[in-house]
Amino acid sequence: MLGAVLGAVVLGALLLWIARSVIPQTWAWMEDALGHQDAKLAADLGMPDGLAPAEVDGGVEEALTEEQQLALSRSRPNARYETLFGGVPSFRGALLNAGLEDDECAAIERALQHIVDFRRCRPEHRLVVERDEAAGLKRFEYHPSATEFVEVTRGEDGLFRAEQIRVKVERTPIARAASVETSIGDGLAGIGLPAGLATFFVEAFEGQINFALQARKGDVFRIIVDEERVDGAFLRYGRVHAVEYDGQRTGKVQAFYYRAGNTQGQFYDDSGRAMQGGWLRTPLRYDRLSSRYNPRRFHPILKRTVPHLGVDYAASTGTPVWAAAEGRVTFAGRKGPNGNLVVIRHGGGFETAYAHLHRIKGGIRRGTFVKQRELIGFVGSTGRSTGPHLHFGLKKYARALDPLTELNGPGLRMAARDLPSYKDVVTDWQARLSDIANVPKLVEWNGWWWRRFRS
Repeated sequence: MLGAVLGAVVLGALLLWIARSVIPQTWAWMEDALGHQDAKLAADLGMPDGLAPAEVDGGVEEALTEEQQLALSRSRPNARYETLFGGVPSFRGALLNAGLEDDECAAIERALQHIVDFRRCRPEHRLVVERDEAAGLKRFEYHPSATEFVEVTRGEDGLFRAEQIRVKVERTPIARAASVETSIGDGLAGIGLPAGLATFFVEAFEGQINFALQARKGDVFRIIVDEERVDGAFLRYGRVHAVEYDGQRTGKVQAFYYRAGNTQGQFYDDSGRAMQGGWLRTPLRYDRLSSRYNPRRFHPILKRTVPHLGVDYAASTGTPVWAAAEGRVTFAGRKGPNGNLVVIRHGGGFETAYAHLHRIKGGIRRGTFVKQRELIGFVGSTGRSTGPHLHFGLKKYARALDPLTELNGPGLRMAARDLPSYKDVVTDWQARLSDIANVPKLVEWNGWWWRRFRS
């Protein structure tokens, strides 16, 4: 019994000696070796002091927070990285989030103060930072769009200077054709083009085609439009060069965009005559003509004969209304039975009125100069009205005229000196329109077309 007790005491003492001397020395050796390994790995990775891979549980850089990754990028020589402006309320805040120091932020802001309007910065804008061999700021880029950016570089004198740079946009004309099923817009979408390009057909053929009444299912259209790319990546669709519409009720019509000399570019026919006259045929895209000019019209509300000195275009509330020609606004506001009214004085003694508007566009007030097709308001049913529509009135020297008969004159012919070069351009575009492959055939459709043109 005594021997067993003595044996247990000796064994316990031996274990205690091992725990207090051998194990700590071994543990210290292992810790030291692992520490050297971590330090070497951290140095190879360029990680900030005090942050070793062991602390991120084997995840290394992937396990770092966004702030730590940014700090890691900032500390590297010859680093180049980019970030988004983000939702910060100030340009300085975006620069700090991009890993720049306070003195670097101040230098960049000084360089950009006369080039960048800091109030127009958006969360999706890009910031690019580039550092030199000593990890000092070498270059900064601010990208507000895909086609231009501002570059800030440090000169030999140590000062930062900014330069605005435009990115080269590659433009390639593409020619496409499709048929109308429910609208031109749907037809465009069906061949991979934006439905919004339908507005160019309306603009080009404003004086010849009323798409709300004359377009039919089976009509065929063609278009040549620029496909724009930056560094090979698709950016957007640009200038429309040519449009053609071949309809059952319209026949075949073509229009070509051209800028003659210093004049504003517009659509012309193949002879060089402008597709539009000095006036828009209609100042909106409407559903139907609900009431014509009639000096002896029986008024539906007053129940008596009251002259209707204008044209009523029925359209949905909110439909955009444009100025029929350039001129100066003489009235914009509420006016009795007219509801919200805009009146514009034009050259030659003409005056146009736009009544019953849902609202008038901001900035349209007395004295404002507007261009043809400039947005001035939106269709509504204010004042004495039975439903949403635009009352469009026309006067010449205070005498009321019928807009439907007065505003359909032909456009002006191009100057003779510009015709030869224009003819060459037209010949090229017509050849491209003719060479489009797989053009649908014009289909006769005898039934009523149940959906009106709303592109």
